[in-house]
Amino acid sequence: GNWIGDVPEQLKDLSFVEKMLVARLRHNYCIMKVVKSGQYKMKANAIMFEVPMPKIYQALPPPRADLDEVLAYIYIGSIKPSEEDHKRSPMLVRRNKVKIALEWLKLNHSNYADLDISESNLAEYPENVPPVVCDYRRPPEHKNSENLAVNKNEEEEGTDKGPCPFIVH
Repeated sequence: GNWIGDVPEQLKDLSFVEKMLVARLRHNYCIMKVVKSGQYKMKANAIMFEVPMPKIYQALPPPRADLDEVLAYIYIGSIKPSEEDHKRSPMLVRRNKVKIALEWLKLNHSNYADLDISESNLAEYPENVPPVVCDYRRPPEHKNSENLAVNKNEEEEGTDKGPCPFIVH
């Protein structure tokens, strides 16, 4: 069916935000929620919404201010996220990885042939913190056990090591 071949090395392992930065067409916006339950386990979910007026970029990556218009980041945990928490989330940008991906796309994809790669825009993106404001929230207080569903699993969801699981809805 839909198999188009192997993914080139230059495009492998891009984070969610890095994929947004190399996309020439911006046709949706996203709310990203990262939840750290207990002390260690993390999981991430994203909800995408259609943008009424899609935007086509001549220069990539887009300016950092443009990302604020299409991406919101909510972090829910008992304490504010640490640098290590951010590293485990799909929210960080590796500038070198983005540059290599854009250079490959410009040489190998017809829709990117006339693309301008903006070094100044790329330099705006930090590498150790998310490129958008992190809206930190504490989790809701625990409810009485008699209010929980009888089939509720008390096992925490997520993973305690490496990148957190990530689902786009």
